[in-house]
Order: sequence, then C-alpha cells, then structure tokens
Amino acid sequence: MNAFPSTGLTGPANPCPSPVSQLWTYAGRPALCPQLRRRTRAALAVFTRVVDDAELVVSELFGNACRHTRSGDPDGTITVGISALASGLVLLSVGDDGPRTEPVSGRLPVPQVKPLNADATHHRGLRLVATLSHHWGFYDRERGGRTVWALFAH
Repeated sequence: MNAFPSTGLTGPANPCPSPVSQLWTYAGRPALCPQLRRRTRAALAVFTRVVDDAELVVSELFGNACRHTRSGDPDGTITVGISALASGLVLLSVGDDGPRTEPVSGRLPVPQVKPLNADATHHRGLRLVATLSHHWGFYDRERGGRTVWALFAH
C-alpha cells in the first residue's frame, strides 16, 4: 500500500507504537508482584523487543523495595512508573519509602551491584537489572524515599 501516493514513498510496515505513561501505587507486599508483572506486560505489549526484560526488571526492583526498604513495612507503599516513547525508549521507575538503616553500621544502604559470588543465593538482582537494561540508577527524593530506575531502548 502506498501511504504517500504523490511522493511514491510508503509508510512503515510496522508503525511506531503509541507512547505509554503509567503510574501505579502498590502496598509493599511481595504477593502483589504477579499483578505488577501482568500490568507491565500489558502496558508494554507493543514494545516487543523490551517487554520481557522490562517485566523481569520491574519485578526485581519491586521485590527489592519490599525486602530492603521501609516500603516493606505494614503501611509501606511502592510507586511504579512506566514511560515509553514511540521511538522505543522505555523508562521504568520504582519509588520506595526510603531505605532501612543497616543494623550494624547505622548507615543507609545504597543500591549497588554486588561482586559476583558463584555460591551466593542473594544479591544478584541489581546485576540482573544492569545486564538487561541499557542504563540504571537511583536518586533520593526531596521528601524522602528513593527511586530506582532502568532504561531500555527498543
């Protein structure tokens, strides 16, 4: 089909996907992770090159927020944002209620990729995030809490 008859040009076989902008708030309960994965997959369904990785990464970041921050406390919440541009750029963000103080040091932990240990059963999540996304990072919010984000290119 000739989309531009006067020029002889045709339109793309697969038009660019429509932009996505979603923001959801969840209680900080790991049992809600399957629902979050389904919503993420539905929101990014047309972004076929990144949807699988994005689903896995948002699940990991949500789980981290439940386990390692005050969002996992009984009244804690987690905010998940998904933004996707027609160009294929996808940004996931997971905002928590702020880190818990480390019991031994009294310091606030910082999200970081831990050294790889073949025998470890924990602390592999951010390595997975770093591997699957093009970029990732975090920032502390002015009114408390922290947001961890991951960027994907379609």
